[in-house]
Amino acid sequence: MIYGAVAALVVVALVAVFVLNGSGARAPVVSSTATSTVAQQTNNSGALFSSRPYFSYSYLIAPGNVSPQSRSALDGYNMTVSQQADGSENVQLSVVGTGRSDAITLAAGQKLYIVETSFGDDGPNYDGSMADDGFVLVGPTGYVVNTFSV
Repeated sequence: MIYGAVAALVVVALVAVFVLNGSGARAPVVSSTATSTVAQQTNNSGALFSSRPYFSYSYLIAPGNVSPQSRSALDGYNMTVSQQADGSENVQLSVVGTGRSDAITLAAGQKLYIVETSFGDDGPNYDGSMADDGFVLVGPTGYVVNTFSV
């Protein structure tokens, strides 16, 4: 229990440091019953994803096949991906049992990662605390485009 609370605090601190360092990225406000769309930024934030403190806790979820470890990081979320004619992918993420959801479109070359700092509160199709989870959209050159939560 204490480990999960510490992990959640670490995620909040890492995201706060990221935002305060001038990335311009911010999480959208999502109500518990509404669906929102993630606002995409077209400019790089200046932060190379591989240099961010949460990089080692990140798992690729789109595009392509989701690895078993990425699937485990997605416990508690449903994800559907639809390929568009222009080569982009629409990704719909929802939190199981809450009605909270978000959608994002990945342009060609962009990648979407989930940040999962603690697997201790996760189980098959369940996540005890979404506070230790986040999502990062990375551009083709490896720079963070946006961060958000669902």
